[in-house]
Amino acid sequence: MSIDDESSGEVAGPEKTAAPDAAEPGAEAVFGTASGAQTTISIGHFEFLNGYPLYYGLEKGEGWGCFNLVHGVPTRLNRLLLDGELDISPISSIEFAGNADKLLLFPRLSITSDGAVDSIRLISRVPIGDVASVALTGQSATSVVLLKILLSQKYRLDVGFSRLETGVVEALESSDAVLLIGDQALDACYHGTWDHCYDLGSEWKQFTGLPMVFALWAVSREFFAERADETFEVEERLLYSVDYCRSHWDEVVAAAAEIYPFEPELLRSYFNKLRYDFTDDYRRGLEEFYRRAAEIGAIESVPELEFIS
Repeated sequence: MSIDDESSGEVAGPEKTAAPDAAEPGAEAVFGTASGAQTTISIGHFEFLNGYPLYYGLEKGEGWGCFNLVHGVPTRLNRLLLDGELDISPISSIEFAGNADKLLLFPRLSITSDGAVDSIRLISRVPIGDVASVALTGQSATSVVLLKILLSQKYRLDVGFSRLETGVVEALESSDAVLLIGDQALDACYHGTWDHCYDLGSEWKQFTGLPMVFALWAVSREFFAERADETFEVEERLLYSVDYCRSHWDEVVAAAAEIYPFEPELLRSYFNKLRYDFTDDYRRGLEEFYRRAAEIGAIESVPELEFIS
């Protein structure tokens, strides 16, 4: 059974289009075709909390442009980008591996953890070394492959997998463990009481000594060929947004606390675990993930990383 499809329960949020604003205070933003006609760039917007600092500066008007933010869980955004319905989007690391010929990467952006991540969790009623069956989220193919690598290569287990179709408590009646991601994993981590709860970011770091890159920022090759300058501008706007949040954490945490059901101190702790740049060390972690994914048959080969330039 394939588990790389999107969850049947996901709901797309509203699309939002913004008017042009400044890349920096006092500078007018211009997005358009060679003829000067203004156009909108469709950008994928992670619904999960881990994407909040990526977009907060934009939505506050800092570095905003002619962006149409399309909301969705990772698997939905993956599909929309590959189908040409998004111009630029975060994409799951594992999904990029199978579509590298269609996409170019932003060289300075990723969603990474260097150790614990909190929002990728294996909830289990038995110790991880005794797990024989796992119910898998359908919202992130990368997390599924990461779990399969850890179970098969770190713990040397032969595990049966099924799709998570119910709540966690119900799923644990028929499976030894459940893989959760995103806000559902955070809620289980911060508010739940479980026999065993494993952070896959920590597990990967312990196993390889490397960071884990969960998502990349990518643009379709066709869009970049036609609108390279605007693609570079989008990257700058996103970097500006991240920098804005890093220097306004109190503001960001307070705003997030109005939206998400977590205490400010938990939000601050979570945001501090996330990395949004794409350093050489992060690239080594990504390449190691791809190498191991190929070993277990999750991808055909390690893809070449090609960047906008």
